[in-house]
Amino acid sequence: MSKHDLMKNPFYAQLMFVIESVICKADNEAQKNGIRLTDSNIKSALNKSRRVTPQRAVDPIGSIESRDGIIEELALSIAANRELLAEENEDGSESTEVSPADWMKAISAVEASLKIRKSNEPGGRDYLDYVRTFIGNARV
Repeated sequence: MSKHDLMKNPFYAQLMFVIESVICKADNEAQKNGIRLTDSNIKSALNKSRRVTPQRAVDPIGSIESRDGIIEELALSIAANRELLAEENEDGSESTEVSPADWMKAISAVEASLKIRKSNEPGGRDYLDYVRTFIGNARV
């Protein structure tokens, strides 16, 4: 299944929604601190999130006042959300964890979305602007 096919799959679409919600939250926090994230910063955070092992403890950093700190926290948050999600079984019985492989595929699908929508200009926010609108509309 290609990255673009994953975007159309309901299972991966819900995982992407979680990841993109985390991205929007980080962008909002950055703006509160006077920091402007770019599409390139998001790409960096997605790449970093792949390297976070499931065994690594993720403690909230708290108030983050630098771009690098926000990117690092975003990467940790993306990685940590895999463990927080559970896929409910069809019969409503005990839920199971989202596998690391499925989570990595979801990250790849988000990266594909970013690649499609990112700005070609340095410092651009086309993807971030798209995600902000998409997540905002989905939550209404």
